[in-house]
Amino acid sequence: MHLTSPLLSTVPGLLHGFGTIEEPVPARLAAEWEELQPRWRQVHGAAQAEVFGPGHACGEVDALYTMQAGQPVGVVTADCVPILLARRRGGAVAAVHAGWRGTRARILRELWKTLSERGEKPSEWVAAIGPSIGPCCYEVSPELAEEFRHEFGGRGSRWILPEPRKLDLAAVNQAELRAIGITEIDLLRACTCCAGMPEHPLFHSYRREKAATRQWSIVRA
Repeated sequence: MHLTSPLLSTVPGLLHGFGTIEEPVPARLAAEWEELQPRWRQVHGAAQAEVFGPGHACGEVDALYTMQAGQPVGVVTADCVPILLARRRGGAVAAVHAGWRGTRARILRELWKTLSERGEKPSEWVAAIGPSIGPCCYEVSPELAEEFRHEFGGRGSRWILPEPRKLDLAAVNQAELRAIGITEIDLLRACTCCAGMPEHPLFHSYRREKAATRQWSIVRA
């Protein structure tokens, strides 16, 4: 079973899914993803690339977008925040991998700078934030907690650090989307580290497993 966003599901012609342990690649997209996926390497940065077709070599990036109908884009995560975006009327999609480094580097704002240069308007886009490690489990160093408090705590620190050193990375990215001007957002609250534990974990988690297993978040117009 994979997860879907009710909001993204309203976009005409769009297919998407957030993977799980049971279904790491969303089944409804698996065949075309195998055939059409681009080539890239995620490096926990803020760079992005446009995908023009199957097998397109995108380099070292953490966000992919495309204006090509039928071309899927996706990211792979195991605690970091996956974000799928789509133009409300269809025809354009993006996928973002936002770990703490990419979030701190404002990856969503960097992506939107590029899209705005293409004439895109944030009011015409919607977004879904998929499962990631939650503030229940994401304990960070005092130094990193202070960095995020300094960078993102303009509205107070409790929303990003609801407990000492417990970082809510999904909430930070939700606020970043709103700062861009994207107001229609689905936040799928499921912690990759503890959801379903201990008998039936629902997601791969690097913090829990200390392994290279991941799940995919994919979208195509």
